[in-house]
Amino acid sequence: MRPWMLEAPPLPISPDAEAAFWAALEGPAPLPAGWPRWQFLQWVAAQGFLLHGSPQSDLTLFEPRTPHDLSPDDFSKRAGVFAASDGLWAMMYALRDRSRVARMLNMALQVRGVDGWSSMRYFLSLAPREGTVTDGAALLTPGTVYVLPPEGFGPMPPYDWSGLGTVREPQWLHAGPVRPLRRVPVIPADFPLPVGTHDAARTDALAAADPWGFPWPGARE
Repeated sequence: MRPWMLEAPPLPISPDAEAAFWAALEGPAPLPAGWPRWQFLQWVAAQGFLLHGSPQSDLTLFEPRTPHDLSPDDFSKRAGVFAASDGLWAMMYALRDRSRVARMLNMALQVRGVDGWSSMRYFLSLAPREGTVTDGAALLTPGTVYVLPPEGFGPMPPYDWSGLGTVREPQWLHAGPVRPLRRVPVIPADFPLPVGTHDAARTDALAAADPWGFPWPGARE
């Protein structure tokens, strides 16, 4: 595992908690007390639903758009509605404070080995628009993760990453508009992983020179 890759802490779900999770997902029941939001979202994704993180809390329809993306793959640059089959990755998009963040470097992926796919590995770093910020968590703000139906979505195919091997990301794309099924509010304290910082301009230059060099260590503050 590369030094920049992180794993989510293990947190087994009891049968009682799972029953409470279903009640919260299917009806007006509140989220179970004592369980972190990220774990609930991971469980929702494991049931086959997809997730979309946003700083906006009142969205009723997602329309296709073309993202600004520095990744070397073509899938991430296609127009559509993007969603994740992973709760922590969706939270990254929900929690970043766009008014203070110029650019986000983030990743969720699995690496294929002789015994199959690895556990999910993560990375998150934010570039402040101004000022000196050394802890990226200070650039997070409350947001919302939307639960989406999986129908009409297609997964990003696995691909080869030089030095890592074959990898896959929990990224899905729908060519048309999508209506969410549920909203899950999240706050910075809900995110269980560390958040780094980097310089946006240096990262853009390094990404252009070496598209597969993620996460471009020379861009770190």
